Amino acid sequence: MTTPLFLAPDDPQNRASLIQVDRALASMRDAGFDLTAAIGEPLDNSIEAEATLMRVRPTYGRGKKTIDSILIADNGIGIDPQQMHHVLSMGYSTRYGQRQGLGRFGVGLKLAGLSLGERIDIYSKQASSPQIYHSYIDLQEIREGEQHYITTREVTGWPEEAAKLMTGRDETPFASGTLVVFGKIDRLSNGGTFGTSLDQKIAELRKFIARAYRTYIDTGRTFELDGKVTTLHDPLFLRDNPRIISQYKSADPRGVVIDETDLNVDGHKVHVTVAVVPREFRPYSGAGGEVDHNGRDISEFQINADNTAKISILRNGREIYYDVVPRLLEGGRNDKVLRYVAIEVSFPAQLDEYFQVRNVKRGAEPVNKVRNDLRVWLKQPVIQALRQVRSDWKETETRKRLEDGEHTETMETAARVLASFPSGVAGRAATPADEEKVVQQAVMDLNLDSVDDAEKIERIREQIRTKPVTLMGAAWPGKELLVIDHLNSKAVVKLNLRHALFDQVYLPLKTLADEGAQSLDPEEITDLARRSQAAFDHLLIAYARAEAQYEDPERFDDLRTYWGMFTEALLKDAFKDQ
Repeated sequence: MTTPLFLAPDDPQNRASLIQVDRALASMRDAGFDLTAAIGEPLDNSIEAEATLMRVRPTYGRGKKTIDSILIADNGIGIDPQQMHHVLSMGYSTRYGQRQGLGRFGVGLKLAGLSLGERIDIYSKQASSPQIYHSYIDLQEIREGEQHYITTREVTGWPEEAAKLMTGRDETPFASGTLVVFGKIDRLSNGGTFGTSLDQKIAELRKFIARAYRTYIDTGRTFELDGKVTTLHDPLFLRDNPRIISQYKSADPRGVVIDETDLNVDGHKVHVTVAVVPREFRPYSGAGGEVDHNGRDISEFQINADNTAKISILRNGREIYYDVVPRLLEGGRNDKVLRYVAIEVSFPAQLDEYFQVRNVKRGAEPVNKVRNDLRVWLKQPVIQALRQVRSDWKETETRKRLEDGEHTETMETAARVLASFPSGVAGRAATPADEEKVVQQAVMDLNLDSVDDAEKIERIREQIRTKPVTLMGAAWPGKELLVIDHLNSKAVVKLNLRHALFDQVYLPLKTLADEGAQSLDPEEITDLARRSQAAFDHLLIAYARAEAQYEDPERFDDLRTYWGMFTEALLKDAFKDQ
């Protein structure tokens, strides 16, 4: 060949720059950082710089409809001015390739800042010098040919808008520290593709800081967001949370560790913990992680709303993933009780390849071998955790039935569900005297003594007065399954416990529910299940035959529709956590 593949480098007509800087940097703006991941990068650097106080403050545009810049300040050791101009150089890192800390790749801070806006400024001071130094990168200036290099220069002080950020709680100036400013932000505004408000974005950022840096907050670091200290959030509820401590005082709700272990991966330990959230935050089936045992809203504690277990994965103590890991949990993936199961996987950075850690340090997916090891070990602790939650619920329900009566839970479900349905027209003329007559009839049916059982009688009276449906057991000769008294949009339903349906099916099922499987041997349980299925079928057949006793069964069309509608609504609510 007479023409070389690579032309001589000293011929300016036959060479090109390795990179078109302005276009390359512009294209890197879509590197996969959202607000939380972007702010995580300078915070990681602050921790590496031994900072104990870190502050994040957004500055808003007119009407608080946009965020124009974000200031991230710390009291760390500062940056050597001899190296400072390299900090914003793509690919440069004093820790490039190292696995001891939170950084590694040399692109995080740059890509993070540029993902939000077109300018990054860094100001830094070391304790050995009174001088503050400044470096910056500006995409607009690069495009217009005004910036060709990154330089470091002395400045007379911190930017005016950041002066207070660079002081301690006592307003004493930091002896050393660094200020990062993400400026010329053009990607943070109200609305947008997903219609997310800035308030929501800042709230999500606070949640991210609280959870991702929980181990650092727990060991004395302070993170402030928009002037407010961020307290930690531990999905396992094992660490001290000031918000929980202040709200619950001496109760101090804690998660319950089911099991934990160290898995060996290539000579390094991967620590795995399975826990269930505090009992106070899973008080009964149907609470949904939304209320505590006193009915107080606990949405701020971020208990999963989904019917799954989110996995928290920590790299060198910093959370880089909090979501479902596909194909990790065997079976039961749609079990809503999983929302109360917390799983934490913690690994050293030496295993980055085994968790496929990305440059953005947001996301981790175990390789097949690690995933299989985790899946095998997690199987039994997760099953045990689910059993623990259900066992606690059963104990609570049993105690509540003893205190309040057999059908309290069912009546509470009815009160929640039926509130949104028409109350009906039956019994609209009932008077308080009619209600009291029904109470006294119930006292007779239940063989209650007006003196010895005064408290129970008063409870029945209160239920009839306040509940849309009051359900109680009684016994009398006759073929009726039940009798119903309609009282001005309310109903009192008495079950005839002498009837074969209750005597041979319902009561044995209740015994099994109250006492557990140990009360019957496997053959008896199977027989009871078959009888229950047959009883359900026969109940429906009997209803059909009962309708046949009338010449115009069409008159019951609306009755069947209402019956089906109410049944479906009640069962969906009652079994929503099953």
